[in-house]
Amino acid sequence: MPDVRSSLSATAARLSNRPLAAGRADPEVSGTTTTKVNDMASGGNPSNPNPVVAVLVPTYNNSATLDAVLRDAAAHGLPVVVIDDASTDDTETVLAELDAEGVIHRRFRLPRNLGKAGALRAGFELCRQDGYTHAITCDSDAQHDTALIPIFAEATRANPGSYLLGCRFPLHPDQPRRNLLGRILSNVAIRAHSGVTVGDAACGFRCWPLELPAMVHGLSGRYAWEEEMITRAAWSGWPITSIDVPAIYHPPSTRVSHYRFKRDWSEGIGIYLLLLLEALLPRFPRSSSDRRPFRDGVLRRVDRLLSPGSLRGRRPEAATERWFQIIALAIGGLTAMLAPSSIVTLAAIAWIGWRWHAGFAAMAIAATPSLLELEAFDGTMEWFFLLAVACLLSGVIRKSTSRRESAPQR
Repeated sequence: MPDVRSSLSATAARLSNRPLAAGRADPEVSGTTTTKVNDMASGGNPSNPNPVVAVLVPTYNNSATLDAVLRDAAAHGLPVVVIDDASTDDTETVLAELDAEGVIHRRFRLPRNLGKAGALRAGFELCRQDGYTHAITCDSDAQHDTALIPIFAEATRANPGSYLLGCRFPLHPDQPRRNLLGRILSNVAIRAHSGVTVGDAACGFRCWPLELPAMVHGLSGRYAWEEEMITRAAWSGWPITSIDVPAIYHPPSTRVSHYRFKRDWSEGIGIYLLLLLEALLPRFPRSSSDRRPFRDGVLRRVDRLLSPGSLRGRRPEAATERWFQIIALAIGGLTAMLAPSSIVTLAAIAWIGWRWHAGFAAMAIAATPSLLELEAFDGTMEWFFLLAVACLLSGVIRKSTSRRESAPQR
């Protein structure tokens, strides 16, 4: 496969922002032929119009769990593609053995460690070149239940145009508190950026339409990239659905994590702030035959203005809405106390509230001092606040509109 090798070498060099050294051997790409892999992914019929799905597993120094994860993933009949992010342990030996046994169908070793975002982008490029249309991403640390791979594939074939996210629910009692806080903040940030309510922005167990990362490009280079892509996918008009997956946390003594709290939290916060600024700017994304991002964005803003999403229940999506409303109302209150009363302030509140999907109640609180200065609102403020309360309470009686795929009882 020289065409694939040369193209992936160029891809890896581009992702690493430096050319490969002259005379250096290409990163190893091995596996069965593209035709055979595509036949398996499409059910053995090349003319099958169904999505062509592969399982993509990026890995870095997870040799202790890698063999079991890949064998379990391959047991469901989908081709397994592995991206080795320049591991320094026994990963290459494990992959060579599995490749010889025919467990995996393609493997690619990056010339240097690029982080999870770089490994995923290289994997998506390889999958696209092999003719796949979708990739189910699964971590190699055994924290994703590979038994759900057929459920992801089935949901994707039923709705190939959606971006399918895993949502860890119910919560695990041993989940680190700072991880839970990061999950809440990520969910709330995406709700502000895009108006889309998600329950677990940080979960990497997903099914990606490969057209999405080819069309939409993020800025983050590490873990925040997956969360950033949810916002950018929503801005580009991709429907976002979710499926419940079990939350698996191994004992701290055996848990292997490459997440670096200070570095990755700092990057994530920076990306979220940047996206908040981007969200203030008007966007006119291109439409396609199956996506109308501008129309959908306007309709979503109107919906969020008049009513929050569902605020009731134990679902993580409802928790996201509750946290978002608490934060929005608090910011509205601070704005009312600190911002000067003027027409300019009113205009700023209206624009920022509209662009950040803040909702009528938070915007009404923020605008109260400025509205009281206007004669046009004399004697009508009571009705204004009644409408704000009604909009907020509508979330209590509103049923969840989050799009979720059903998973089997386990």
